[in-house]
Amino acid sequence: TSAPTAGTDGSMSICDNSPTAIDLFTIITGEQTGGTWTRLTGTGGTISGSTYTPAAGATTSTFRYIMTGTSPCPNDTSVATINIAPQVIAGTDGSVSICDNSATAIDLFTIITGEQTGGAWTRLTGTGGTFSGNTYTPSAGATTSTFRYIVVGTSPCPNDTSVATINITLQVNAGTNDSVSICDNNTA
Repeated sequence: TSAPTAGTDGSMSICDNSPTAIDLFTIITGEQTGGTWTRLTGTGGTISGSTYTPAAGATTSTFRYIMTGTSPCPNDTSVATINIAPQVIAGTDGSVSICDNSATAIDLFTIITGEQTGGAWTRLTGTGGTFSGNTYTPSAGATTSTFRYIVVGTSPCPNDTSVATINITLQVNAGTNDSVSICDNNTA
């Protein structure tokens, strides 16, 4: 009687926002058919036969494949591990409108919403003003500007970005005050 072979352990990594069903047989190698799968660790997602479908909030999970041995041969097992990395969130784009005569510093985080910390800002468009870290201070002559916030994802999750737009409107100019003296009988 030959011993059953459940194959060799294996692992794969996915992003927690992946809804793609995973055939657990693609993770282990060298196994015989006819065994059964059971979940050992982790939460979330759905296992059906040899297929695991992740879902939002799922955690890293391990699944055991067991081949039942015929006496006197023992059972054989292998383990498929699915490492789940969290998707990073850079938030939702936002915008604000200011007048070009404003000199008040603007915290770019007050323009976007729902972002995680740890990302970095870069200026994409616009001129004038002073940009430093996550703060933009407008100045006379500055133009509408966009700033990108990027949070770097942990492989295999991609990076995520959001954009803060500062719309700058020109201050109207009614001119400079002045005066003129005339005689009360002047008709011009």
